[in-house]
Amino acid sequence: MPVERVDVHSLDSIFNSMVQSVNESKNDIFIINEESRRQLSELREELRQTDEGISRAIIEGERLQKAAVAAREKLQHVSMYFSDYTKEEVRETYDSAHEVQMEFMLNSTKLRQLEEVRGQIENRIRTYEESIRRSDQLASHVNVVMKYLASELRDVGPALETAKMRKHMSMRVIEAQEEERKRLAREIHDGPAQMMANLVMQLGLVERVFEDKGMDPGLEQLGFTKELARNTLSEVRRIIHDLRPMVLDDFGLIPALSKYIERTASYNEKIHFSFESQGITVRPNPSVEVAVFRLVQEAVTNAVKHSRAKTIEVLVETCKDFIRATVKDDGRGFDPADRSESNFGIQGMYERVALLRGELDINTAAGKGTEVILILPHAQSL
Repeated sequence: MPVERVDVHSLDSIFNSMVQSVNESKNDIFIINEESRRQLSELREELRQTDEGISRAIIEGERLQKAAVAAREKLQHVSMYFSDYTKEEVRETYDSAHEVQMEFMLNSTKLRQLEEVRGQIENRIRTYEESIRRSDQLASHVNVVMKYLASELRDVGPALETAKMRKHMSMRVIEAQEEERKRLAREIHDGPAQMMANLVMQLGLVERVFEDKGMDPGLEQLGFTKELARNTLSEVRRIIHDLRPMVLDDFGLIPALSKYIERTASYNEKIHFSFESQGITVRPNPSVEVAVFRLVQEAVTNAVKHSRAKTIEVLVETCKDFIRATVKDDGRGFDPADRSESNFGIQGMYERVALLRGELDINTAAGKGTEVILILPHAQSL
């Protein structure tokens, strides 16, 4: 029976169409995500204003309650000594007590309505937050599929023979890239993006304070806004530093790690950090430096976020043929067999070290702390 030949050009055309379709879906997801974020920002501002309204209503309710008590006491006094008051005074006392009671009831109704509105807004906020979370997750999955189609399957003919061997590793590398992009996007959104949104609102508030209250209160509010702008700039610089520390290119791995540990310690004052370097002073291949820096960074980050450690120790040993890095903490440790999300990054570390032809040992147990030992050879053709 004759074997049918595969029309490679047709396959390439099909895959190109698939890439285009997936890319269009990615753009649609992005539009939905951005609209959800815009709506969420507006809802949070609406919630803030509603909370302020509730606070004002509570304060007003307390004032009216005291006024109502005083009005009732006066009314009782007038009733007891009715003959001592003129008809006009009696009528004014009754009218005043009735007016205070009506104001108190109206304020109570307003407070209940505001609390109902707040509950509705909070429900909508939760809905939008879930929508954003799911669209972020979906966008990440779409990116993985699209990049795999684009990079691995575009020229299908030559790749058919080796596709099975390359598929798993390619997908893992792409997934790791997307996880890092998602982490960075989340960090920018939760940090600088949120701070910039607050800065925009603060500038509007400064304008209103200048218009309503004059120069001195306006200048005071402007000072708060300047401090927020400085904090935003500091956060942007921190993220840039984490993306690619310039000291790594200029001075090498040891100074870069020393600076990183110093900065991490300044953000986590309850944890004692120590950093030590030993061995010869030769600089490894730049690619190896970056790999060691990132793996140590991930190990330290995991310890800070998940271990509840009081002490984190980092040791880097530069030998003739290899570099060894050890990250040790006295935290709660974990079960290596646990497949929870917090341990998902461990598998990624193993795979990256395997790609670099190195070794990674993680010694840990629940309640026993964690020791991460990384060994990478100097000479790498990455």
